[in-house]
Amino acid sequence: MPRESFVCLDNTGAAKTKIRVTVADDNRNMLQALVAALSSEFDVVATAADGRSALDQIRALQPSVAVLDLSMPELNGIEVTREIKRQQLACEVVICSVESDSDIIEAGLEAGALGYVLKPAMNRDLETVVKCVARGELFVSGEGPHAAQRNSRTKMITL
Repeated sequence: MPRESFVCLDNTGAAKTKIRVTVADDNRNMLQALVAALSSEFDVVATAADGRSALDQIRALQPSVAVLDLSMPELNGIEVTREIKRQQLACEVVICSVESDSDIIEAGLEAGALGYVLKPAMNRDLETVVKCVARGELFVSGEGPHAAQRNSRTKMITL
């Protein structure tokens, strides 16, 4: 059974529910960095070091957003995304990678990811991308413009 989201107050004093996020990366240091970058703004409900574990956590905990490394053992981020969409799980996906090749970005979006953030731009872009995809909006990190130009529904980060 999924853990309930917790409520916090925004700067006006109004209650808001934090977005529930699962994070998966096979690099322990990167996984810790992703969790650290997300923890203050989001409810990180699970972490995983491979794609199969990530998919199991997503099924069990039903987060709103999954932040997935592109290259993981068992299942890569694109394969996990395809499975999430095939199983019709109510979870949006952000692919996080060092790959800025437009064909790879496009493959992630075609698999069903709504976000793609480049690891070098993670500190700048990750929070914005997660918020965007949680609202059902496409968002691609600013360093990957070619895939976004081919997909008119994609917004570019230009911070």
